[in-house]
Amino acid sequence: MYPPADQGATAPSDLGIKATVLWLYYNDLAAIQQFYEQTFGLELTVDQGWAKVYQTSPTGYIGLVDGEPGMRNATAEKAVTVSFFTDDILGWFNYARDEQAFELRSEAVSEADDRFLAFVGYDPEGYFLEFDTFLEHEANTELLETLGR
Repeated sequence: MYPPADQGATAPSDLGIKATVLWLYYNDLAAIQQFYEQTFGLELTVDQGWAKVYQTSPTGYIGLVDGEPGMRNATAEKAVTVSFFTDDILGWFNYARDEQAFELRSEAVSEADDRFLAFVGYDPEGYFLEFDTFLEHEANTELLETLGR
């Protein structure tokens, strides 16, 4: 559980959190379900009818929600960026560049500084999908350790 107790946490240390789900709200759930399954090869983990949950990492999940019956409405303006951390940024970029359903924001992987590589695309309803590879750099030490690198 973060932050560690020595940094002012007030939650009991034995509570813990096992996983996270990022819920995204859509107008056309069937189309977006097809996009994530066919474009990214995600397998449906939980089907709640109006919500579909996909595992993206050992403890990370994306929940796709029908904006009508869901707790929130789908909106035209998407105020969320979904980041996928990967060790194969160029492999994902080359794949995404050739994938018709995945619109890229730029035609190259960003190498703006020596800390990370990234590229961004859009899902069919406009959420930013960002792919990142974090490089060996003192600012990334803790993150890379957490990711097991």
